[in-house]
Amino acid sequence: MLNYIWLAAIAWFMGFFPLFEIYLAVPASMGLGLDIVSAVFWSWLGNFIVIPFVSYFYDWLTKFNKINKFFSKLANSKTSKKLNGGGFILVLIATPILGSWAIGVAGKIIGMDRKRLFLASGMSIAIYGTIIGILTQLGIDAFF
Repeated sequence: MLNYIWLAAIAWFMGFFPLFEIYLAVPASMGLGLDIVSAVFWSWLGNFIVIPFVSYFYDWLTKFNKINKFFSKLANSKTSKKLNGGGFILVLIATPILGSWAIGVAGKIIGMDRKRLFLASGMSIAIYGTIIGILTQLGIDAFF
């Protein structure tokens, strides 16, 4: 039981951390021993929780110079400007590609409705996480 909790925490952290996100969190946690459902769920949760975190704590986070510079860079990108016009569908497609941190900041800056932002990004991360989990499982089954 303790091993499962430890592996779930690792999967969650990898999903939360900007350099790992969902693309590396799912295969890495499956490689460490989590089953496909647990790997996708905990990685999804870690990756998704970033968006409400950024949305609700944006003002507090910008008090830190390094984070403020990172957020400003994300906000001034061409992609964040395109998100403003694209809305739900663009967030659905762009979340796993650009990352949860970038989408959370862009959604906050462009003033996107939180409900739509959370729904689109949550669905997107779940879809991509499931695809990655299935492909990883097929790869594991092919080699073992």
